[in-house]
Amino acid sequence: MNALDMPTIQALIDTLHRIDSDDSVKVAIVTGAGRCFSAGVDLKAQLTALEAGLPGPMDLGVALYEAMLHGRKPLIAAINGPALGAGLGIAASCNILLAAHGAVVGLPEIDVGALGGARHAMRLLGHSTVNRMLLTGYRLTAEALAQRGVIEACLPPDELLPAAQAIALDIASKDPEAIALARQCLAAVETLPVLDGYAFESRLGRQLGETSAAQASMRNFLSRRTAFRARPDPGD
Repeated sequence: MNALDMPTIQALIDTLHRIDSDDSVKVAIVTGAGRCFSAGVDLKAQLTALEAGLPGPMDLGVALYEAMLHGRKPLIAAINGPALGAGLGIAASCNILLAAHGAVVGLPEIDVGALGGARHAMRLLGHSTVNRMLLTGYRLTAEALAQRGVIEACLPPDELLPAAQAIALDIASKDPEAIALARQCLAAVETLPVLDGYAFESRLGRQLGETSAAQASMRNFLSRRTAFRARPDPGD
């Protein structure tokens, strides 16, 4: 069920850091092996740590989400099955989300003596729904997520990865510096007031505009528009 023990979470963090430092990687797809995206924190490992007074998987959560939310490379979640608890947190920390028919998201912690995931769910869902999820363990299907506009699409399982890969290829075709700055912008403006967010985005836009690649893109666009306007009227 892709439960998250400490070695698994640390491996995810290390992988995210490697992705960030590897210029050959433009975008990454996050999905689960088998039929489950992730059932969340490994409860047995967490209980063992609590009983021993030692750090457990939950203590690595902030480092994991920091690596996901503030990384340089876009992340696409291909939710192939249940994404529960920390699994929902991982999916919500990706930039673009798709899910397969049969996938569900939920916060089952209330039934197992734990808490977590509500703040991540609030980035995707409304007040009442998140409260119901955290207080009762209520789950939402991929179909419901699509109806609410939370995910890009709800797809047959065999179409999920191809759809994610198509979006990844589209992102990978863009200017890497523009993508990195857009990623930085997206990570910051979500929590800022409107004008502060716009000011931050404007500063990054100016930084991007000063690069040679961005200026070349502007010139190319302007030349194509000028050429289009200069085309003779077919009726002449």
